[in-house]
Amino acid sequence: MMLKFLHELASYPQVYDRIQRLAGVRQVYARISGQMSANGTGAYVVDVGGGTGAMRRLWPADCRYVCLDIEMPKLRGFRSKVADGLALQTDATKMPIASGCADSIVCTAVAHHLTDAMLADVLRESVRVLKPGGRMFFLDPVLTRDRLVGRMIWWLDRGSYPRTAEALRNVFSQHLQIAHWERFAVHHEYVFGVGVRV
Repeated sequence: MMLKFLHELASYPQVYDRIQRLAGVRQVYARISGQMSANGTGAYVVDVGGGTGAMRRLWPADCRYVCLDIEMPKLRGFRSKVADGLALQTDATKMPIASGCADSIVCTAVAHHLTDAMLADVLRESVRVLKPGGRMFFLDPVLTRDRLVGRMIWWLDRGSYPRTAEALRNVFSQHLQIAHWERFAVHHEYVFGVGVRV
């Protein structure tokens, strides 16, 4: 009952953003932003599971940035911060976006909310939406038992499908050519990958 209440509370944009800051999102984004600026093209960016659009600030101001999420309260939070932002409420397994139009796709902290079949569908859809040579930036926490703070964050998180780093790399590599892959820790352990649509 208490956990359900906390999950409902976390759907409010201000609460969600605060939780993200406590979980170390700024340090995580600082860690991956170099790879994104070095490898990314930002004319048309789709942020899959973008929440309140925290990733927007990592992309050029003049890019076409689409924040795609299934939860309307989070998208309202995004629109309150980015008035002219493109918010799209939809299921990422069936994106209503034209094939081959996106330069970059971002998918951060989403995979652990998806079943194996859903994750494969999201990756397949991402490949469909990407232009040839387009890049996908993928980040997800990895469940480890030896990090107390990480275990506490997992307990509060709604994600029901934690995976190992190896399992995430395996499914990612089935859909995209891996250009970069790393594992690092900020409270949680994370994997971060850059994949290219060939």
